[in-house]
Amino acid sequence: MAMAMADSRPPPVHSSVAGLAWPGLASRHGNNLLALLYQLERSQWWSPVQLRRHQFRQLTRLVSHAFNTVPYYREHLRAWGIDGRWKLTPQSFAAGLPIMTRAEVQQGGAAFHSAKLPEAHGKTGDTFTSGSTGRPLKTVKTGLSEMVWQAVTLRENLWHRDLRGKLAIIKIVDGTYGDYPAGGEYENWGRFASQVFETGPSCMLHVSTKTHEQVEWLLRMDPDYIYTLPANAQALAQYCLAEGIAFPALRQVATFSDLLRPEARAACREAWGVPVADTYSSAEIGYIALQCPDSENYHIQSESVYVEIIDEAGRTCAPGEVGRVIATPLHNFAMPLLRYHSGDLAEVGECGCGRGLPVIRRIMGRTRSTVTLPTGEQLYPSFQDLLIDFAMVRQFQIRRFERDSIEVRLVVTRPLTASEVTAFEAEMHARFQYPFAVDISYHDELARSDSGKFHDFRDVYSERDGDDR
Repeated sequence: MAMAMADSRPPPVHSSVAGLAWPGLASRHGNNLLALLYQLERSQWWSPVQLRRHQFRQLTRLVSHAFNTVPYYREHLRAWGIDGRWKLTPQSFAAGLPIMTRAEVQQGGAAFHSAKLPEAHGKTGDTFTSGSTGRPLKTVKTGLSEMVWQAVTLRENLWHRDLRGKLAIIKIVDGTYGDYPAGGEYENWGRFASQVFETGPSCMLHVSTKTHEQVEWLLRMDPDYIYTLPANAQALAQYCLAEGIAFPALRQVATFSDLLRPEARAACREAWGVPVADTYSSAEIGYIALQCPDSENYHIQSESVYVEIIDEAGRTCAPGEVGRVIATPLHNFAMPLLRYHSGDLAEVGECGCGRGLPVIRRIMGRTRSTVTLPTGEQLYPSFQDLLIDFAMVRQFQIRRFERDSIEVRLVVTRPLTASEVTAFEAEMHARFQYPFAVDISYHDELARSDSGKFHDFRDVYSERDGDDR
């Protein structure tokens, strides 16, 4: 299996596997997962130099496979100036291969599919994602890449929670088995987790369920952990704050799939006294980064993805700098995506936990959240700390429909006073670097997309389709 090989050091004494029960004789798939977990337990402590060396061993195999078996890459090698003398290094990889966009992959379709797969990588399967644009992207993946996804899922669970607890999952659910009021109830945390560990029970509900019904269901389920989208976690916390509702057994909220905002973390702490553990992933790439067990930093999953965070000039960002996230999944030979940019922006960070995995301090959102000002200039308005001076605002959503104005939709504990409105308008002018007219309205709940994702800002005026999904 093409993962980095474990070194000879023993695992640390605080290994997150300690104390968990094994389910007896594991299946072949379970044994493979255990082997990957064993490697991941050790490789997280490697130095950055060790991680990079093993990444490029795997990346060399992937690039060679892509150049030889994928039509899109074969057709472009000459134009890129790549021939038999080309040697793969971090510098040549960045300089020789252009950044690939989501639109290019959508347009290329089957041209990104490998004509011949290594037999050991298993069968292929399709995944679909509409993302935030509503335009679907089909990705073909192998059994190996799915197993790597499962192993990193287990790593995230081991980093952050006791698998013997009860897990409540609120997400999009196919069919009707997640429908309110019953939802779905299960003996364990899922098929592959139960092949490796003896877990507690789990339950599942569709994320489209009304907020007050989700809360009623959670009270009946009494979970140790809630796993849901960030915007939904925030809505649940705000409802429970308003109604004085607590979940006695709850230890943590886990979030996925969308941008986690600081106010969502704060709402969960205020409502239930629990932390939030977030994951950063995409359907095309897989896991990109997991929240550190010891802080709110994110660790890039270097064993499964090669990530570059670069500025507009293509320079690697230093800690404290924000850049584009360019990702190359290392184990999907069915549809290699080399230097893929889905539109995400992130700030590079540092972490004192001792892990060698690179650090993202915060995920800033997507480049589609940039605004084109009436002056023709473009900027990315950051809203990460917007609510520090506006404690009465629980949630916000900003839309630009007209050239010189923006609409601000607020969920509040009380309406803003006249002076607070003036201060909020001034804050908008500062962040947008333009004196937009600001139209403020109050709402009980803010709209999410059909997928349950929440977009705090969109420049609908500048978007071609003008569709406010």
